[in-house]
Amino acid sequence: MFSMIRRFHRCKSLPTFFFVGLLSVTADCTANEEAVQQMTLDRSDWPAVVSTSMVLANDTVRQILSSVHDEEMIRIKIRHFADSSSAQWARDVQTWLVSFGIPASIIWVQTNGDEPQKLDILVGDPAAAWLDD
Repeated sequence: MFSMIRRFHRCKSLPTFFFVGLLSVTADCTANEEAVQQMTLDRSDWPAVVSTSMVLANDTVRQILSSVHDEEMIRIKIRHFADSSSAQWARDVQTWLVSFGIPASIIWVQTNGDEPQKLDILVGDPAAAWLDD
């Protein structure tokens, strides 16, 4: 944006300058909203006997792993139902993600899920507002 301001003197039209600025701000907001992937992990899809190959066979886990390219630009939020069984399951999923190379520092586990048999998983840009809810 500052480079645009420095080049303002070259801009012949003030409305063009502001239109370009508006487009760039709109693109940034849209990118942040689209940068959040919402996933659900059903208890029935989680293996009863947990092993590396069984966890890696899970579509949601593979999707999470493929979403994490640069750990400084991504955060993972795991939401679970407010009971001890769901909390333990969410921590188990977190542990498996860490064992596959995702830093524990980018994974949050929260008690605000809606259903006891599901984990809501959000993967996205740490600058987006979704981290605060």
